[in-house]
Amino acid sequence: MKKFFSLLAALLMLSAPVFSVCGSADGNACIYQVDNTLRQITVSKGKPYTITTENAVQTEEYSDNGSMLTDGIYAPIIDYTGTDWYGSGGWVGFKPVNSDESYTVSVTIDLGYVAVGIDKIYTRTMTEQRIGSATPESVAVAASVDGEHYFEIGNAIVQNEEFKSTEILINRLKLEKGFAARYIRVTYAQSGRYTLMTDEIDISLFGTVGETGSDMTDRQGIIYDISGVYAYVSGYAENRTEKVSGYAYPSNKDFNEDQTAFEIGTGFGESVTLINDFMTTDRPYYSNYCNDIKYIVIHNTGMCQKFWTARAVHKYLVYKNDGSSSSWHYTVDGKEVYHGLADYTVGWHAASNYNYCTIGIEICCNGAPVGPGGNNYPITTGEIYENWFNDDFLPALKNAAVLTAELLVKYGLETDDIIQHNDVYYFNQKQCPYYMRLNESKRLVHNGTGWNYFMDLVEQYYSAMTEQGCRTEVTVYPEEKTVPDYIVTESGKAYPVLLMSAPLAGDADGDGELTLNDAKLIHEYIIGALYYLRSPDADSDGTVTVADYLTILRTSKTE
Repeated sequence: MKKFFSLLAALLMLSAPVFSVCGSADGNACIYQVDNTLRQITVSKGKPYTITTENAVQTEEYSDNGSMLTDGIYAPIIDYTGTDWYGSGGWVGFKPVNSDESYTVSVTIDLGYVAVGIDKIYTRTMTEQRIGSATPESVAVAASVDGEHYFEIGNAIVQNEEFKSTEILINRLKLEKGFAARYIRVTYAQSGRYTLMTDEIDISLFGTVGETGSDMTDRQGIIYDISGVYAYVSGYAENRTEKVSGYAYPSNKDFNEDQTAFEIGTGFGESVTLINDFMTTDRPYYSNYCNDIKYIVIHNTGMCQKFWTARAVHKYLVYKNDGSSSSWHYTVDGKEVYHGLADYTVGWHAASNYNYCTIGIEICCNGAPVGPGGNNYPITTGEIYENWFNDDFLPALKNAAVLTAELLVKYGLETDDIIQHNDVYYFNQKQCPYYMRLNESKRLVHNGTGWNYFMDLVEQYYSAMTEQGCRTEVTVYPEEKTVPDYIVTESGKAYPVLLMSAPLAGDADGDGELTLNDAKLIHEYIIGALYYLRSPDADSDGTVTVADYLTILRTSKTE
């Protein structure tokens, strides 16, 4: 899509970026990493929407403030209106006007442009007996290019139709073939006996994505400007040499490139091998949600048999079929690190709304002594325990500290952003990471012996990369650049990219001038036509017009 658009705009686009290898005799680090990867992104975050109802009104206790359904903040299960638990915007509730009749609630989201290849729509609803809410009877999705003519997309799979006491439910619609649309309408149908409680609506697609920093420059050196719903290529950064704080070099490898392996922690002499081996997206416990990374959550596996190494636990994660819905990102033991879920994908590991903003790290406890009852009866005293803790568990904590420090630097986090599973588990009733919470008297406390050891190492490694000493970094951007379909800014919002530096091709709006509006129309309609490999002359009248592109996009879903 992007390659054709650039040719259409008469911009000379070069081939795929060259991955350079560089270094220097004086030990300066060359920092260069292309981050244009094909991955899932959320395009609905922060977008405006309207709500219409039939036989329904919003409840006073759970009313919408106009942004709660697309703000990217996932409401918790216990504090429905509070602002703790990661700044929750709370739930939005609806009730029937006439309780003897069913009712519907429709939410129409305006993406601001025609997004191409939308293939996943997810909504969250809640069943809660105490407030009379239950799973919706159905969730239907429709879409439109122009806001007037809608076509049906399908019905989401409602996760659970039982009236349980308290449960968050994910209603999902995943398509084998994507569609193009600007407006997405989600309609909930509910029995008049129950309240409808809903939260975030997530619309996502796959595309080539570039990440930008605070200066709006991606790792290829492409500089962007944001205007409205679009990002524009405004220039290219020059190579630079600069002094930065820290004497150790963070890894410049791509942590999210599947089927790769490399060393991390080499900057402070504590290297460990990181192996990227991601679960497939068709696994039933693959979330398909995009992760808004703000914290790192530390877990212990609780699988104490000697054979539950990082490799074994990782294989369980990516291949399990025992009905477990848990998933996490990294598994660590005293020898290596396995990465089973890309960082930008939500994992089900926190058992709270913190799933949507965290990276989960599981530290192996293989070989930990247990009683006759197995994993639920740990032995935490005696020579056998002390030998295991010192010989097996401390090396695992060291490797986990190396990984955590690298992730802090990579995602612009600080050591205060490291949290225990217990910190984010509802009602703080999860003694995890268990073995790190034991103090010298083997009593469970927050900052146990293992936790203090781990955090001291993280502080040391993080400081070596960000505070202590000074190093020279040489940033070399590639001469050949690939403009991504989208960029994602530090706020987590995705913007489609337009090439402003090119002469615009075609008076798309027919006003006799080549303007920015023509570029928008070209981007929205022509890439949509190419996406479905349709002839641009949809009505076969010998002339390609905007009407042709509208026709193509409206009918593409059914062909």
